[in-house]
Amino acid sequence: MMDEERLEGGNLNASVVRVGETVRRESGPWTPAVHHLLNHLEERSYPAPRPFGLDGSGREVLSYVPGEPIHPDNLHLIDTPDAMERVGHLIAGYHQAQADYQPPSDAIWRHEGRDPTGSTEILAHNDLSPWNLIAGPNGWVFIDWDLAAPGRRMWDLAWALHSFVGLWPDSTRSHPEIAERIAAFCKGADVDAHSRPELLETVIERTEQHSAFLREQAATGHPTYQRMVNVGHADRWEQGSSHVRTHAEHWISLLNPASDGTLHGPISGRP
Repeated sequence: MMDEERLEGGNLNASVVRVGETVRRESGPWTPAVHHLLNHLEERSYPAPRPFGLDGSGREVLSYVPGEPIHPDNLHLIDTPDAMERVGHLIAGYHQAQADYQPPSDAIWRHEGRDPTGSTEILAHNDLSPWNLIAGPNGWVFIDWDLAAPGRRMWDLAWALHSFVGLWPDSTRSHPEIAERIAAFCKGADVDAHSRPELLETVIERTEQHSAFLREQAATGHPTYQRMVNVGHADRWEQGSSHVRTHAEHWISLLNPASDGTLHGPISGRP
């Protein structure tokens, strides 16, 4: 029997191991649907882990993606506008690959991170972020597809934009630099200039919702979410949301200056 090498599993997947060229981790009611999606992506030649069902312990089995995660030790790889465009392009490639996907009629999807509107515009990954992006010898690959669920395209892009551009209050980038990164991401992700205010509005919504979700789950006594709230995750996302609300109109003005001095599609005021 092959040895098991423990891997970093993130906040929701505490026990993740590598066995040979596979990864094993806890499965759930959503696993069959997620594996069905991953098989579709393989058919469309989109880079993602490949599913191999369950092992004898009931854990899901996925192909091991070689390389290093962007977060936390390789953030320099996404430090340029070109890298932002590359990330956006990789996400657009996924949204295109899933466009003709038909989920099973009995598909079950997780509720964490899910778009609360009930939209079925796309099947969103829901955690497109530096901590789920592997930079490897064969290119960049998103992992951790277990939060996939129906939702809006903007909902999926909003989480990615905030996470990759780095829209945090402690960012050391200037506003023109942030605007440049937003523009590059949007170019790669096929988000036109008129849709950028909507995307930033959705960033506010998405990060607010995540902070509230963490607090709600912690209040039920769920130990994972209690730990996340205790170490500051909910506060961090709430601060990120407030930061975007404060500066989004200025970023849009840098992206889309109008000849008469007004903004194209300003961010609405939110309480």
